[in-house]
Amino acid sequence: MNENTTPWNRLQALLDSMFGFTQRTKSTVKVVQQDFDNARQEHVVLIEYRAHVKPPGAMATDQKSSKQVKRAPMESIRELFVQQHRDRQA
Repeated sequence: MNENTTPWNRLQALLDSMFGFTQRTKSTVKVVQQDFDNARQEHVVLIEYRAHVKPPGAMATDQKSSKQVKRAPMESIRELFVQQHRDRQA
């Protein structure tokens, strides 16, 4: 990957691949809300992922549906956030 790629860009590419939007689909990732769950003692981040696609039925024949795509393990997303946290501390 390009050394200028941010963790957010890598997350966006991972989500594009995970949901099958790999055919130059415009997509966005942003933090919608952050909070702290006192009961579970966890920091909670709500992330919004949007992919701009053609309406259902107009999907290109070479694009795979999300059911056919092998999903990335949750550890990959965690690794991105851990790496971002390390980069901020450095």
